[in-house]
Amino acid sequence: MKNSSGEVIVDFCFRRAGRIILIASALAFVPSFVVVPSAKAQAAAQPNWKDRDEYDAFTKVQQTTDPKARLEALKAWEDKYPTSDFIGMRNQYYLDTYSKLAGTDPSMRQKLLDKAQDSLKADPKNANTLYMICLWGPITGGASPSADLQAQVDSAAHTLISSADDAFAASKKPQGGTDEAWANAKKSAVARAHQALAWDAISKKDLAGAEGEYRESLTVNPEDGPTSSQFGKLLFEEKKYPEALFEYARAGQYSGPGASLPPAGRQTALDFFNKTYKNFHGSDDGKDQVLAQAKTSALPPAGFTISSLQDAANADAQKINDRIKSDPAFGLWYSVKTQLTGDGGPAYFASNVKDAELPGGANGIKTFSGMILTVEPADKPTRITVGIEDPTKADATLLFTNAIPAAALTKLKVGEKVDFTGVADSFTKDPYMLTFKDPDIPGVVLAPAPPKQHKKR
Repeated sequence: MKNSSGEVIVDFCFRRAGRIILIASALAFVPSFVVVPSAKAQAAAQPNWKDRDEYDAFTKVQQTTDPKARLEALKAWEDKYPTSDFIGMRNQYYLDTYSKLAGTDPSMRQKLLDKAQDSLKADPKNANTLYMICLWGPITGGASPSADLQAQVDSAAHTLISSADDAFAASKKPQGGTDEAWANAKKSAVARAHQALAWDAISKKDLAGAEGEYRESLTVNPEDGPTSSQFGKLLFEEKKYPEALFEYARAGQYSGPGASLPPAGRQTALDFFNKTYKNFHGSDDGKDQVLAQAKTSALPPAGFTISSLQDAANADAQKINDRIKSDPAFGLWYSVKTQLTGDGGPAYFASNVKDAELPGGANGIKTFSGMILTVEPADKPTRITVGIEDPTKADATLLFTNAIPAAALTKLKVGEKVDFTGVADSFTKDPYMLTFKDPDIPGVVLAPAPPKQHKKR
């Protein structure tokens, strides 16, 4: 286009038209980036306004800040000049405007995706357009997207990843932009593409694929708290609790450079971590170490795990089984305890244990063994408590009608092992305690007791 003196004014107008467009999501935590044609490419293309009215139509779009009003201005420009030399730039204004409206008006989301598809026909590797599809495609499709939308997002994401090096080459950095900002723009774009692929994989029930994409996204952009939260949710649903807890810990506390999860979101994630960690692990032991690791890394280190209550129960059960195999007397003791602490404990005691001599030689077992924990009272003791299953926790009581002789007490000291056999007299279920009346202790001479009335087990 020329002025009244015949001077070319394309360069001036294009520089005005091609100013940097900042693509900002309606979602506060979504990062934004800038994509603009290089000055060299602009000059080579030599686009031109068809007339002054078209330039005025563009100027109105450029100067209109209200998204709804700008959308009307864009439509007016497009209706009058459908074949403008500036269609590519106009499409980007459309995408920017639809994106600003889509957060509160869902009807704008499909229009954005349709416009993005039109934009790609002319510029298949436009990073800004590809980014918009990766951002708004999953939001539009939700949990039940159409096959067409899945294909659109999948194609855009893969194209954005494969073309990112070229799209964000140093030579294409916007004038006045910093190297750091341009590098961050690339990071945000590639991470968003992997997030879109994770969504696509989840919608196809490919959870392993979704895990891989989330890991790639967090590797590219570790500062992305929302992705840590989404990844944690996926892992939790897969019952991969240690890794899920790590991701919630990350989402709940990362607030460093580039943090994109708002404070309320971080607190929600941290509250979930604190509650679930204790429920899963059984206590807060080790929680601070997990939080410290997650604060400096978006992904757990190799070999990371958190033991669960079930893990502890399994370990305890294995120890019990190993001990039963090596110690038949303990095996009998544990069998009796299991019956007495079950639902039918009192009935079992009355019919099988009360007044029975234990172990009574069953399976060749002549005595039980345990650690002496108390000898009471100090003056003329008549009661000894013994820890059989756990040497620090009493589960057997030896009651004597007559005081234990002083000579016998030299062999019955707290902290020493004792072997015994006796007649079961009573029990309590919780805490578990089995009481023997006037038991025999091999090698120890006790005061004579009344004649025993018992039955063999």
